[in-house]
Amino acid sequence: MQIIDASDRPNDAHGYSVYCLVLLAPEPIASEVQHVRNLLGPERTMIPAHVTILGTFCGIESLDRVFEQIAGAVAGTKVLTLAPTGDTFESPNRVTAGAVIEVSQDMQALHDRLAEAVLPTATNAYHDPADFVAHLTYYQQIPESVQEFGSRITGEFELAEFTVDGVTLMGRVGTASEGEWRVVREFPFGG
Repeated sequence: MQIIDASDRPNDAHGYSVYCLVLLAPEPIASEVQHVRNLLGPERTMIPAHVTILGTFCGIESLDRVFEQIAGAVAGTKVLTLAPTGDTFESPNRVTAGAVIEVSQDMQALHDRLAEAVLPTATNAYHDPADFVAHLTYYQQIPESVQEFGSRITGEFELAEFTVDGVTLMGRVGTASEGEWRVVREFPFGG
């Protein structure tokens, strides 16, 4: 599977450079993660606290078609409980860290349905979907001066189990370093 680097991709005809599908974390988790980010000052624009269910993609012809694909893939999905494993991950260079989330059968099935529905008509700009590892990213690309502090904070962060009741399509306006992630549409689970 070909995967492209879409960090500096220009906005498409729909106004977004790239898209991804996420499970947004509820309050108070969202505020707690944002507090960590505010302390560390990431150098890259980030989506509010979330677990990515289908990584970055681009090159879509029709937003309406993507909406149909997503709605079909989430139909019949019930509320998901996301449980941290207790493990944290940190990139070797300490610029990214987060909490590993247990991949339940229901979460894996949702990920697989979304990948099968969306990726055949889009360009993948993320990992191979077969390598799905659920995680909630605390920060990404922080300055070197705060990397040790970031490691300490995330090592002490106690992420609680939480539930989600839908998938959110996010779109990035602009580049990875200077852009802004926006909610394009939310897709509540159907039962």
